[in-house]
Amino acid sequence: MKRSLLITLPVLLLSACATVSPPVPEGYKGPTVQLSDSGFSESGGKGVFYSATALDGREIQNSLRETRGASYGQGFSLSSRYTSRRVPVMPMKVKLIGTHQTAAPIHEMAARMAGTFFSVEGIADFKPMEGRSYVVTGELKKEQSCVWIMDSETKQPSTEKVCNK
Repeated sequence: MKRSLLITLPVLLLSACATVSPPVPEGYKGPTVQLSDSGFSESGGKGVFYSATALDGREIQNSLRETRGASYGQGFSLSSRYTSRRVPVMPMKVKLIGTHQTAAPIHEMAARMAGTFFSVEGIADFKPMEGRSYVVTGELKKEQSCVWIMDSETKQPSTEKVCNK
């Protein structure tokens, strides 16, 4: 029993350290556009985040990851970080997440029990156009939560909305 625990524990710890890929694939020489995450603070310990977390199946740096790192060891204080990155101008599948995030796990559990913690995630087809900039946005509501990519200038959706049922 002890031996299996000694083997399992390091495997679990290492798997938690997922690596991130650069958003622009190695060797890509074409144009890029800005894709930014967004969100806002609901309180000192809880925020709303709309984030792109993977491009074509490759995990990328994102606001959820950066905020988790910046908030580590600060108790109930959430240090929100919003990621912006260049992505290639080419069709891609983007994993989008809209969620509440809390500084402490106990705060998340309490918010879930109170019915005030919402999240949605899914894959959207994204075809960025050269010369534009984009932002991940959405809405988190008890009735239905959605997340999508919006053109920063026109404020029009650039992907379909990914919504929970």
